[in-house]
Amino acid sequence: MNWAMNEGPWYRFPIMWLVVTPPIAAVIAGIITMTLILQAPEADVRVPHPTKVVVHGNGPSSLVPPAD
Repeated sequence: MNWAMNEGPWYRFPIMWLVVTPPIAAVIAGIITMTLILQAPEADVRVPHPTKVVVHGNGPSSLVPPAD
């Protein structure tokens, strides 16, 4: 096998962009997400009582929240 290793700089090979782009995009998305979280933190989200769900039947409307 005769491999030509010195055909040009690394950024001229399309396969390198397929390897490098997803990690770079993940880092950028993480930075954007962290920036948004730090700029507008949400209020404290807590439920006033433990969430117990009573199941009556097996349909989608069969979940009944607990009575206060």
